[in-house]
Amino acid sequence: MKAVRRLLDAPHRVFFFGAAVQILMVSTWWVITLACRASGAALELPAGLEPARVHAFLMIYGFFPLFIFGFLYTAGPRWLACAAPKRAAYAAPAILAVASAWLMLPAIHAGAGAAAAVLLVTLFAWTWLIAQFVGWIVASPAEDRLHPITVACALAVGLAGVTAARLWLITGSPVAARFMEAAGLWGFLVPLFATVSHRMIPFFTASVAPYVMPWRPGWTLAILAGGAVVHGALAAAGLGAWTWIVDAPAGALAVYLAWRWGFARSFSNRMLAMLHVGFAWMGAAWLLHALQSALLLAGVHALGLAPVHALTTGFLTSLALALVSRVSRGHSGHTVAADRLTWVVFLVLQAAALARVSADIFLTAYGSLLLLAAGLWLACFAAWTWRYLPYYWRARADGRPG
Repeated sequence: MKAVRRLLDAPHRVFFFGAAVQILMVSTWWVITLACRASGAALELPAGLEPARVHAFLMIYGFFPLFIFGFLYTAGPRWLACAAPKRAAYAAPAILAVASAWLMLPAIHAGAGAAAAVLLVTLFAWTWLIAQFVGWIVASPAEDRLHPITVACALAVGLAGVTAARLWLITGSPVAARFMEAAGLWGFLVPLFATVSHRMIPFFTASVAPYVMPWRPGWTLAILAGGAVVHGALAAAGLGAWTWIVDAPAGALAVYLAWRWGFARSFSNRMLAMLHVGFAWMGAAWLLHALQSALLLAGVHALGLAPVHALTTGFLTSLALALVSRVSRGHSGHTVAADRLTWVVFLVLQAAALARVSADIFLTAYGSLLLLAAGLWLACFAAWTWRYLPYYWRARADGRPG
């Protein structure tokens, strides 16, 4: 019981624990789904629910939000110069958010109605958590609140995406399903992770390498976060052939920022390198999207989902793994450094991302590369969870509270 109580000793404990368990469940389900497909068998889902769309929903809304809330409820008070939240402020909504995430996959197999009921709990928990975060922003004495406000806007879009997901489950509306995916990726996750990158990577780099100045003007964030929203709007409007107008400059800026923030010099510190490699995927993903859009304008359909998976498996997941590992080690009383297992796990994730992107480029090996990517992904997070999950129910190694 003491270990269970410790899960609520700090926000990151309960949220990261919930996300780690969820990512294993979702990943195992997807590997089984792909294996069934490869063998010619079909994974049975209730009528109106397609495995690919369920996979997209679970990857966007299943575990990323739990990692996000754990990070924001840990770093947010520091950004806003306010007191850290007490257990009474986060325990109940955190438990509801985690429980609804864990129940989602079984509920989907029970039927769309059951999944919609679980999402009602998710909406309630998210609204509670977001309202508290917005309250911190309003009450904050900090002069610079650009990053928290941008994050709050992204969270609001994520809430709209969950609402659309519930509408899709209830009505089967393809419009709601498309909005769920576009809002979740381009209005929620990409702007939010771009904002966190903009805030944290220059800061962490300067703390490790003092000769690197933390350069992060506001206009660069406007292009990265705003560009994602514009891309999503154009794609949702059926104007995929014109997204290159925003993809190309956003990709060029992301590449420049990766260089300006010290990508090459980051490899002297593995934990820092993980953040930089994760961000580097953003530039690659934007440029792949620009190429795909330009080809579409010329009447050529190519690259499939390669740009999307460069963004999701490459950028979003790599950055999440790096940030969560850093917070987990630092707030469990361990040195903030990537040990050998953490580094190897991160490299396996890079291999998974490359395999998944390559699957839509080398179509003759599509099935094999898809299974390879899913297997590497599952191996990565199985090993990561084995190492980090105990951090959340054990006392801090340095004996401090939290």
